[in-house]
Amino acid sequence: MNQTAPILSICIPAYNRPKWFERALESIILTNLSSASDIEIIISDDSTTDECRQISKETLASWPGIWKYVFNQPRLGMAKNWNSSIQLASGEYVLILHDDDFLRDRAVKKILQSIKKHRHSYPVLLFGVDVVNDKEKVIKRQKFSREQYLEPQQALYRLLSNSSFIRFPAICISRQVFKDVGYFDEAIGGIADLDMWIQLVSKFGILCVPFTTSAYTVHTNALTTAMFNKEVIEDLLRLFSKADVTRMLGQNLLEKSKSNFFHQFILAGTYRRLRVREFSEASQIMNLFNLQSLKQLQPSLKWFTLRHLFGILLKICDR
Repeated sequence: MNQTAPILSICIPAYNRPKWFERALESIILTNLSSASDIEIIISDDSTTDECRQISKETLASWPGIWKYVFNQPRLGMAKNWNSSIQLASGEYVLILHDDDFLRDRAVKKILQSIKKHRHSYPVLLFGVDVVNDKEKVIKRQKFSREQYLEPQQALYRLLSNSSFIRFPAICISRQVFKDVGYFDEAIGGIADLDMWIQLVSKFGILCVPFTTSAYTVHTNALTTAMFNKEVIEDLLRLFSKADVTRMLGQNLLEKSKSNFFHQFILAGTYRRLRVREFSEASQIMNLFNLQSLKQLQPSLKWFTLRHLFGILLKICDR
C-alpha cells in the first residue's frame, strides 16, 4: 500500500442507506483504479446496522488504495459525523460525499488535476453538480461556464443570494483550512454546512471550476427535507445577522441577498412537496413567507413571479 499522504480524501458519512451508500462507494472506485495512490476513502458510519460495514468490506476488498472504515457507537449525529470523517482523513484536500450522492465519470481525475494546478493558490474549489431524483434523472444542471475565482465579498454575496450555490459533493476543501477555521459547528444542527461555507468564502473566496463532478440526490427521505420550518428559518436569519457578514456585505447587499436566499429556500422546499403531490405540506412551507421576520422581504422579479405562480397552483390544488 502506498505510504505517502494522498492528495484527496473522499469522506462518506454514512447513515442507514446501504443501497445508496454502495452506489456512492462504487462511483469512487469503478473508474478510478489508476488514481488509487492519490486518493483515500474514509467511511464514518452512523448506521444502526452493519450493512454498510459489509458493503465496505466486499466492495473495497480489491481496492489498492488507502481506505478506512469506522463504525460509530454510539451514533455521532450529522455534523459530528462530518467532522469525524474529516479528522480521520490524511489527504491534502477533502471532499465529503454523502451516502445518497455519487460521483460522475472522470470526476476524480478532474478534481486531482484541479488540486495539483491550484493547491498553492486556492484552498476552496467548487465544481459543477447535477441535481437528480431518486431514479437518477437530472432535474437541474448546476455548473459554471468558465473557471473563475470569486473574491471573498463576491463569493459571500453569491452564497447568501443562492441557497443552493454550494452543495456538499461539489466542494473540495484543503484540509489545512479546518485547522485554521475549525470544524462544523455541532451545536447548530442542519445549518452547520451554511455556517461553514460562510466562514470559508469570507476568508478564502472560492474557485469555480467548469466541470461537473457529482450528482446530488433530491428525495423524500433526505435529511434536508425536514428543514423547511420556522425553527430553521430563525437559525438561518441568525447567520445573516453575524457581525462579520454584515460588515463584509453592507446593509444594502445583505438585505438583497437575504430576500433572494429565503425566497429560493422556501420555494425549493415547496417544489419538493409539489413534485410528490403533497399539497398540504407544500402549503405549510409556503406559509413560512407569513413569518413576521420574512414579511418585509423584497425579492427579485424571478422569485416574485415564481412565488405568485406557486400560490395560484396551491389554491387550485386545494379546491
